[in-house]
Amino acid sequence: MKSTIFRLAWYVIFLSALFVPTTGARPQESSPQSASAPSSTEDATTFAAELRRIEGDINRNHSTAQQIAQIRSSLPEKWEVATSDGHYNISSKPLDSFLERAEQDSAQRTTQIADANHWLEELARQAKSYATAESTNDSNARIVLGQILAQREFSSLRAPSALDRLRDEITDWILRGVAWFLGHIVRHTTSATIFFSLLLVAVVLWLGFTLVRFWTRRARLDELQAPQAVAFARSWQDWIRDARAAAERGDFREAVHSTYWAGISYLEAVELIDPDRTRTPREYLRLLSKTDPQAAASLEKPRAALASLTTRLEQIWYGRRPASREDFLDSMQQIEGLGCQLP
Repeated sequence: MKSTIFRLAWYVIFLSALFVPTTGARPQESSPQSASAPSSTEDATTFAAELRRIEGDINRNHSTAQQIAQIRSSLPEKWEVATSDGHYNISSKPLDSFLERAEQDSAQRTTQIADANHWLEELARQAKSYATAESTNDSNARIVLGQILAQREFSSLRAPSALDRLRDEITDWILRGVAWFLGHIVRHTTSATIFFSLLLVAVVLWLGFTLVRFWTRRARLDELQAPQAVAFARSWQDWIRDARAAAERGDFREAVHSTYWAGISYLEAVELIDPDRTRTPREYLRLLSKTDPQAAASLEKPRAALASLTTRLEQIWYGRRPASREDFLDSMQQIEGLGCQLP
């Protein structure tokens, strides 16, 4: 019982001494060793191996007091261990105390040697675990750092790939070619004048092409607003005549457009919708869908016909999809679906 309590007391001393930072630490009293070996700086892995070596020496040489005294004399006063977290001093006093009692008391020698071995094993295990954790953290940090450096904003920090080198070589070749061309052409006044004149013409043509595209696009946008400006005073019969006339001359796009507005004029004539110059085709369709629920069944076919006319108008008139005779004929069928009696 007394031996167990004594060992626990030494474990407390060991844990308080384990990995105590050098910075700010108070100097420890040296143990009464006969001749302490000088301390040396080691990492955690080397320190664990050193503890295992001392343990082996004790197991082989603990039969006599003289052998134990030689082991004590080889112990340093402290071990200095350098880690990524800092520099630590680990005192050898607990081990020396076990060995001193084993040297002086042969009756307790076996017990004290066992305590010394246990102290060494525990300390070596702690040092080995610390070294493993430190290595794992370092590997994880390297993986995270690699992932960060792999991002595009850190591309300049990486070694250039074969594709990067090829791209740089092509760019350098082009720049050298341009520099060579400009360096030679400026030496000939006539050639330089012709070159820069052609360059000026190319720039003017490019600007003209850009303006034409802009005006064409603007004209298309203006054309999309045309249905809002149609003459609502015209009857649906007038629209039908215009649609047929456009179809006869092969202008099926205009024929589909006129057929749609014939349907809208018919719905206004029968007072299913109110005339309004600001409505869009989709608003006309929604307006027809919000009629009296009691009349919903009777308006199901006209609503489907107007939906078909609206979709075709959007595709051909707004989307500029090519129109065909079939589009015109189908639009005329949808007009009849609205209830128009075609003349």
